[in-house]
Formats: sequence, structure tokens, C-alpha cells
Amino acid sequence: MYRHKKHNEHKRNHNLPKDQNEEYSAEFYPTRNVFYSETTSDKSHASGIVIGYVALFFSLFSLFLMPVIFGIVGIALGIYSVTKGHSTLGYTAIGFGLFSVIVTIFYNLLIVLSAIL
Repeated sequence: MYRHKKHNEHKRNHNLPKDQNEEYSAEFYPTRNVFYSETTSDKSHASGIVIGYVALFFSLFSLFLMPVIFGIVGIALGIYSVTKGHSTLGYTAIGFGLFSVIVTIFYNLLIVLSAIL
């Protein structure tokens, strides 16, 4: 078998003097806290969670009693909760509220149409 000989002239010289052996990547990479600052306080964070749970309560309660009114209130509070940063609670409340309102409207429409026909 033939082995290729490595020539020393093709090697890179990685043995730099100690004063030139530095890394500059940390200086050029922007850190996250330079561009983004935390503006939310603990009080607004807690109020957003409470609003999210209230929205979820209204949306789930709308499945059983006054679906259009409580569903719309749950949707509105869910949207507010999403804008506060609690997307899981907000989107869940919006989903249940929309489901309740749409099912109620189509169910009532079906009853009216069956009475006419």
C-alpha cells in the first residue's frame, strides 16, 4: 500500500505567540440583554395569569349557560391575555369561546330551519 507523505510546508502554523492567541468572537457577538430589556413587572405578570384563568372560566362556563354572551367575554379576555404574553391560556380561552358561540349559533339555526321546513 502506498501512503501519501505529508509535507511540512502544507501544514498551517498554529503555534502562535501567546500575545496573538486570542478569540474575538465574544466581542463581535451582541448579547441579548443589550437589545432586549425586561419591562414586565411581577404585578403585571400575575394579573395576566389571573385574566387568562378568568377568560378560560368564562369560555368553559359559556358551554353551559348563556353561550353567546359568556363566549364573547371569554374571547375578549383571551385576546387580552395573549397580548399580555400568556398565549397558552389565552388561545385556550379563545378556542373554547369560539367553539361555544359557533355551535350555539349553528344549533339554533338548525332548529329554526327544521321548524320552517
